[in-house]
Amino acid sequence: MKLVLIFLAAVAALGAQSGDVRSRAASLLEQRCSACHGSSLAQGGLRLNSRESALQGGSRGPAIIAGNAAGSLMMKAVRRTGDLSMPPGPKLPDADIALLDEWIAAGAVWPKTAGSAAGAPTTAQTWWSFQKPVRPVVPANKDPWVKTPVDAFIAQRLTAQKLKPAREADRRTLIRRAYLDLHGLPPTAEQIELFAKDTSPDAYEKLLDSLLASPRYGEKWGRHWLDLARYGDTAGFEQDPYLLYAWRYRDYVIDSFNNDKPYDRFVKEQIGGDELYPDDPASMTGTGFYTVGPNRDMLYKVEDINRVETLVDWVDTTGSVFLGLSVGCARCHDHKFDPIPQRDYYALQAIFQPAEKTRVFLQYDPARGYDLADVGRQVKLYEIADQVAALTAPPAKVPGTEAAAADPAAAVPPVPRGGRGGGAALKPEDQAKMQALQQQLMQMFRGYKPGPFAPGIHDVGRESPTRSWLPGRNGAKPQPVPPGFLTALGGGSVPEPAWDATTTGNRKSLANWIGSKENPLTARVMVNRIWQYHFGQGLMATPSDFGHRGGVPSHPELLDWLTTEFTDNAWSVKKLTKLIMMSSVYRQSSEVSKEAVAHDAANISLSHFNRRRLLPEEIRDTMLQSSGALNLKMAGRPAVPEIAKEELYGLSGNGMWVPTADLTEHTRRSVYMLSRRTFRPAMFESFDEPEGIQSCSRRAESNTAPQSLTLLNGQWTVQEATRLAAKLTATETPDAELVRDTWLAVYARAPNPKDMTGAQTFLERQTLELGGRKAAVGELVRVLFNTNEFLYVD
Repeated sequence: MKLVLIFLAAVAALGAQSGDVRSRAASLLEQRCSACHGSSLAQGGLRLNSRESALQGGSRGPAIIAGNAAGSLMMKAVRRTGDLSMPPGPKLPDADIALLDEWIAAGAVWPKTAGSAAGAPTTAQTWWSFQKPVRPVVPANKDPWVKTPVDAFIAQRLTAQKLKPAREADRRTLIRRAYLDLHGLPPTAEQIELFAKDTSPDAYEKLLDSLLASPRYGEKWGRHWLDLARYGDTAGFEQDPYLLYAWRYRDYVIDSFNNDKPYDRFVKEQIGGDELYPDDPASMTGTGFYTVGPNRDMLYKVEDINRVETLVDWVDTTGSVFLGLSVGCARCHDHKFDPIPQRDYYALQAIFQPAEKTRVFLQYDPARGYDLADVGRQVKLYEIADQVAALTAPPAKVPGTEAAAADPAAAVPPVPRGGRGGGAALKPEDQAKMQALQQQLMQMFRGYKPGPFAPGIHDVGRESPTRSWLPGRNGAKPQPVPPGFLTALGGGSVPEPAWDATTTGNRKSLANWIGSKENPLTARVMVNRIWQYHFGQGLMATPSDFGHRGGVPSHPELLDWLTTEFTDNAWSVKKLTKLIMMSSVYRQSSEVSKEAVAHDAANISLSHFNRRRLLPEEIRDTMLQSSGALNLKMAGRPAVPEIAKEELYGLSGNGMWVPTADLTEHTRRSVYMLSRRTFRPAMFESFDEPEGIQSCSRRAESNTAPQSLTLLNGQWTVQEATRLAAKLTATETPDAELVRDTWLAVYARAPNPKDMTGAQTFLERQTLELGGRKAAVGELVRVLFNTNEFLYVD
């Protein structure tokens, strides 16, 4: 009887194990093991894509002994108690090890929805990101720390991991964090003081509202999108020629974020703005997304190769940026991990077959279809033609000339010159009139230039190619593929255009399909990007790969809740941003507890705020703001500032970096600087600015010697330190006051007693060594520019 009870208890325990444990265990294997032990990769002969393969094991024997965690090779490897240490790199957090232990002890049951987990190709019915988000119930939690639904989901995981959230950051830290996250510029000392004195309960919310309403917001968040759009002002490769109108797409992006354009509209404009909104040049400018990347269009005699490269770029970038899928992997064969067959790739490529690069004419009247300024010019031109005709008309009608007169061109015979050329000479007064008309024509076109253009693409019409070709295999002929959508996301074909349509409507259909609320990926991907830009890491670790290799999100319920909240609020990026920044999890300090270090070193559970270094653009702009030189002019052609001659070494040809004549342009924000694909100023290169060759979903944050050398000895740092020093020493002030002003300019705070003592000693010594107070202050500023307090956001 006792044995029966024990058996029943064991069965009950097995059945009682929550599906959450099973799915979390499978998810952990997906994230940490599939790269080496997936379906196509089986190092050591071990595949962890199903219960059967895990029980069978590899060359070392079974990886799992169901019901015996202590005896399982997997647990010995993750605990690192034997000769095998897995996964490579840092040890798994204790919480994850405990999860695997619990799962194996209860029988290592694979969740039904996992399909062939940990690296195997799956169907759309089983893979989480291919299913439409369902709004989950917000976990109930009466903890005062939980101020928003976001906090409730975070608190649930923290409790499961036996971690506690960090305390709230102090006000100075919080306002600096908010300013740099939303503006890319730190607050001034005065702005910090005002916020610190505002004791109203909604002071922080009012701060966020003011930051989101500022035009600085679009400049910072537009930069994020330009990384994704692989933006550049030049085409790259050997010659790296200028893309003359690329900057108008940059301005379009900044304006879109400032105006909080609904994200679904933003997506549709970039994919098919010319077909969806043909009477709105501002919307059509969005198609510049497909023209601001690298290309070899300037090369001739290889047009067919250039065209193939263009189509590949368009398909790959569309998939990664808007859908978060590595569709480019299906170009040469069926995707090795995701359910994306090669045929689907060429169906997407067929959508872009009728598209060609063009220029969007911005001065456009939809009611009349042309530039009103140019209309006036043409009217004036015809008036002058009439006057010329009157001066040179024959004295009497000649039979047979009536028909010719119907043609305006035929009505203007050649102007006789001095009685030569077969015609009577003009009278002196008529000759004077002709000269006056010639002067008018010259004046009309002296300053003439085409109306403002933006880069874009357009559809060449229903007679254009509307299919792609699936490469043949083993001697088979290539097969035609009509335009269509990914079958993993429901598939479908592009409808035939109407008989009187001026375009194929291919990209219009694609834009509506991707920008639909029914698409399971579009909103999810953008929500994850927004989260990443605030916390340094997304809920999904691979922001442009929501496929099988990307694994699963750290907080799947939170991601889906935020996604449904995003679409329910009209796809508003600003509303979602405010919701995230109002949460307690965002307001945490960056202090790390001992428990977090021991059990969650990567801070996946978000028990504290992730400290980050400033981006190179933020470093430059903050230096300019400190010295008071920052030019906040918006939009327009890219500025080209002076840089050190040493940095230009290696640039081929003249005209590769010609500084703007107007010196005030040199101190504009970095987002408005010329972006060359083959050259980056030293600060930008050493601090990991993207090259603009491929879409960048997450910037690297390296730690290298050139960063210190560039920041300490680079011409830019010396120049801005000298500029600020000149400003601070313009009037004679005591050392103590001078130190205080320096701290306020660089750190936006007053120095503490230790700062004051050290700085005064430094100034005295440097003044003697350098022979001047201004030079000494410049050295002090240069030191402060190199400190963590200046370079990092807590």
